[in-house]
Amino acid sequence: MKSLNSPRSHALRRLSSIVAASVLACGVLASGMPAQAAAPSVAVPSRYVYVSTSPRLQGDPTVGGLLKVDISTTFAYVSPAGGTPTVSYTWTRDGVVIPGATGSTYLATSADLGRVIAASLTVTYDAESSVTAQASHPLRIAAAPRARGFNGDGTLDLFARDSAGRLLLYPTDGRGNWQAPQVIGWGWNNFNMLLSPGDFDGDGTVDVLARDGQGRLFLYQGNGSGGWKKALQVGQGWQGFKDLISPGDFNGDGTNDILAKDSAGNLFMYPGNGRGGWLTPYKIGPGWDGYYAVGAGHFLDSPDLVVLTRPFWGTLEVRSTTRNGWFQEFGLPGGFSGSIGWGWESVAKIGMAGDFNGDGYSDVYGIDNSGRLTMYLGDPSGYTHSGISGFRWKGSPVVGWGWNSFNAVF
Repeated sequence: MKSLNSPRSHALRRLSSIVAASVLACGVLASGMPAQAAAPSVAVPSRYVYVSTSPRLQGDPTVGGLLKVDISTTFAYVSPAGGTPTVSYTWTRDGVVIPGATGSTYLATSADLGRVIAASLTVTYDAESSVTAQASHPLRIAAAPRARGFNGDGTLDLFARDSAGRLLLYPTDGRGNWQAPQVIGWGWNNFNMLLSPGDFDGDGTVDVLARDGQGRLFLYQGNGSGGWKKALQVGQGWQGFKDLISPGDFNGDGTNDILAKDSAGNLFMYPGNGRGGWLTPYKIGPGWDGYYAVGAGHFLDSPDLVVLTRPFWGTLEVRSTTRNGWFQEFGLPGGFSGSIGWGWESVAKIGMAGDFNGDGYSDVYGIDNSGRLTMYLGDPSGYTHSGISGFRWKGSPVVGWGWNSFNAVF
């Protein structure tokens, strides 16, 4: 028995001998046949190969996200045993083979937006002894999330608005260092709520939503290089909401969505249509009034979508959805997976904007009342096998000071 969780050249880790049915080459003379005419021998059949369980697709199903074929619990068997197998991979887009995609991972591109990506692996011992297994849970690829960044380099950046109404962009180099900040707008003090939904209009670039004092909602279309295309009004009557949350593609249709919380603690789902507008909204559930909530996308490096919440007692909680339009416990406040931190009541502002240190995992930023910006470095590598108890923090370096001078950071 061999495990499929090592590199390709050693893809099958463990070998299990399986007793095969005996194949006899018949040497008995058939009755009535001449003594010199032996019965024809039976041909030795090809070996039988099979896998114990199907592999599973994991990773970040968004444009620019890395998908992985998880073979950690998949084992191959061959009978009669023996030999060194090879493993090959095939990836498909809406059932059509993607040329050149032959590894165990695949980086989703803009061509995959809204399409269903699937994968299979083939285990081969010899020319006539092989088996192909389809990976379970094919994934529809969603639009680029907030974590892809605003200036087109794919790295974490933060938006910050100062008291003069200037909007600044704080980019990073993708390796834990800040680059020079840039002023990217003026007059933004007209807005009382700001957030980034990721790519909301389907053009592949990260956008910003802004609500003014009259309850009008505007979409500021990013141009992919740290600037703007144009602004569009995409809603009115939004003054009734106390908070807006950008989780990503909440209903799995390939477009980014918005969750809206009213003053009574009811949470509503506003599905994006992928063109800068909306599909029909619906109520998810009550009970959210006591929670500070932050959209975190595929924070656990899995196809499940995450919203991080903090109740008044200060734990940092993970709430998840399988991207079916509901939290796993239908919003009361639903989908509770567990806590990944304590003492967060001292953090005035919490958010998630991507990978700060370049290890491939998303990180959480926090700003305390003294203006210190701390980056909490996430490590979800143990989540697939151990659930939320497998999540770890790699560290929490202070990466900035004076951030309390901004009246909005997102």
